[in-house]
Amino acid sequence: MKALKFNPVVLILINIIAPSMYILINGKYLMTYLLIFSVGMMFLMGRYKRIIALLAVFFGMIGIHYLTMGSDKLKWIGLFFIIMAQSVPCFALASVLISKYTSAELLSALESLRIPRILVVAVTITIKYIPTFRREFGYIKESMRLRGIRFTMKKPLRSFRYFIVPQLFRCAALAEEITSAGLVKGIDAPCRRTSFYQERMRWYDIAVMIIFMTGIIGGLVWKAT
Repeated sequence: MKALKFNPVVLILINIIAPSMYILINGKYLMTYLLIFSVGMMFLMGRYKRIIALLAVFFGMIGIHYLTMGSDKLKWIGLFFIIMAQSVPCFALASVLISKYTSAELLSALESLRIPRILVVAVTITIKYIPTFRREFGYIKESMRLRGIRFTMKKPLRSFRYFIVPQLFRCAALAEEITSAGLVKGIDAPCRRTSFYQERMRWYDIAVMIIFMTGIIGGLVWKAT
């Protein structure tokens, strides 16, 4: 079976709609539905290793929840992990969006929605900065290791300072680099940009959104009855 590549807008909309539905829909129903839905989507995209990681993290958190809920002292830990477990399916889909789509693909897909350019640029930079932040974090850890500095919980504030101060300086430098790259690519041009990538809604994108919204509406109806 050939792996499908969904329109980035589909993944963005799912990650916007799904978390907000916990206010309106039964938590257990929505958590189970999102788990099944996200596993199905990643299966269609051929992300089998991510499916294994998703299930391992999800059921690990559920297991910690049930193990700690029997103790009054540890109950808060169980509540924390069950709340985190509710977000795991969305995080899994977001990780695919971050790692498997380029900035050009995201721009092309978002511009097809006819939304303001400033919002398109902001969303694209936010999404693509996450892997950059992780890479920079790795550089900082390597620099600390070469200097014999270790992160220790005995002095968390000092250890955190070693991480956050270099990261802030790198954020400032990267912001200038991203701005320059955007200007070179004509991001501020008043006319509509052309793109090598033509991200259009295909039949399977529409089908996935229909299935997703059907499950959401089903949850609302089930709660109402």
